[in-house]
Amino acid sequence: MELKKINQIQIPDQRFYEIFLPILFIIIGLFGAFNHALWRDEMQGWLVAWQSDNLIDLWKNNSPSGHPILWSLLIYFSKNITGTPISMQLMHWFLGSSAILIFWRFSPFNLTTKALFTFGYFPFWEYFFVCRHYVIAELIIFIFCSIYHLKLKTYIPFSLCIGLLANTQALAWSLAFAIGMTLVLDWFLNPYQRKNYMRNKHWTYDLISSIAISLTLLCFGAFSLLQVRDSVKLLSSFVDIRHFLRVIGQIFGGYVLIIPNSSRFFDLVLCALITLILLVSTINFIKFYRPALIYFFSGIIFLFLFNYFLFLGDGSRHYGYYFLLIISSLWLALSNKEQQLTSSNQQNLFTKGKLFYFPRLLTICLTIHIVVGIHMVINDFRLPYSSGKETAQYIQAKGWEDYPIFATRDVEVATVSGYLDKDFYLPELKGYGSYAQWANRIILDRNKTLDEVKVYLDKYPNINKFLLLLSNRSAIKNMEPGDLLAFDKFSVRADSKFENSFHDSEWFYLYWVERIID
Repeated sequence: MELKKINQIQIPDQRFYEIFLPILFIIIGLFGAFNHALWRDEMQGWLVAWQSDNLIDLWKNNSPSGHPILWSLLIYFSKNITGTPISMQLMHWFLGSSAILIFWRFSPFNLTTKALFTFGYFPFWEYFFVCRHYVIAELIIFIFCSIYHLKLKTYIPFSLCIGLLANTQALAWSLAFAIGMTLVLDWFLNPYQRKNYMRNKHWTYDLISSIAISLTLLCFGAFSLLQVRDSVKLLSSFVDIRHFLRVIGQIFGGYVLIIPNSSRFFDLVLCALITLILLVSTINFIKFYRPALIYFFSGIIFLFLFNYFLFLGDGSRHYGYYFLLIISSLWLALSNKEQQLTSSNQQNLFTKGKLFYFPRLLTICLTIHIVVGIHMVINDFRLPYSSGKETAQYIQAKGWEDYPIFATRDVEVATVSGYLDKDFYLPELKGYGSYAQWANRIILDRNKTLDEVKVYLDKYPNINKFLLLLSNRSAIKNMEPGDLLAFDKFSVRADSKFENSFHDSEWFYLYWVERIID
């Protein structure tokens, strides 16, 4: 490998970093797969697949979740690698690693941009360490960008990208629509595309097959989402300025990982103005390549409408779709520099040397991303994401896993259930289970946990002693390990508490409940 000499010090050339950095990413991710403590949303996905004996069961168990089945399907087919949640984490690690390898091999960005992106918040943490379906969208979008040149010969790979995105997650539909709009408008607006595509003597069959594949998978994905249509709450007012600004705040979050305080109108307006500058700068930078411009516009519009009318989003994992859209739009544009629509000599506020020159703004955004991304990964090795794994290990170390366990709230205690591979009595289900079953559960007042314990004792008269597992907000107030509470029919003794985790909602408290026999 060639080395460059600077002041007699030999440093590796660019090729070295192009090999070293992706390998470093993959190795750190592998350590993460074996050490990351799953939290409730991650464990919910594992348990849905783990508790399914066949594909019919998988469909039934997954339907109430509000997500299409692709992620559950991948877990289902990989669950027997180890027979533990590690199977899902290894599969997720493979998908995230594949996405980054494709990014390094095919994206047109320079070394600095690739490095900043790779170890940034979304590809390094949110879509790599945290095991959710979002990594599928990242991988498919990168595949789409890397094979875009194949549209001159076939549309089948793109139909698969569209269809698989529609079966990943509701927000991923926006990216699927963006790809579809890009290909359709390019067909009608680009005679060169039609001419080259039609050179293939089987182009008619290819086109019909592509449309059929897309529509079939789109319909299947739509059918999955319609299983929970009753839970969707449409915006009550068509015009809502504050809500409009909150959605713009999601775009702002995609750029800089900051969401404005929705209770402060000034914050919303200020972030909206900054977002406008970022959007205009992005559009100005990619405008020379029409498909990239169509893709970016389509994606932004579809995501914005979804956020405005259907679902605003809940955390960074959701506004990360805007970030994926930004990066993939730049990928398309820079990969096709030779196909310019406008003169590159035009000078304005957003061109080279000016304050809002986009590459400079992108570097600033990616620098923010890498600082937060590295911080989150280091923090995950230091502080567990959930106390569920620690709680399960404690129960196993004590040899208590065979005791009956009464647990609430079902949403949080699923992490402990998954690590123990054991069903708990869940009062939300009025029976035994291991994860939140959204279609069947009832919402309980957390202050009435002990009333539910009494119901459990009446329901199972043969059980005289059991473990009581409570998540943070269901915990019995003011009880410390060793404290005892006595009631008419049972006593409660606090055993241990587990409060060493990033998510305080998944701090757990363990008690022993014994029936008082007259």
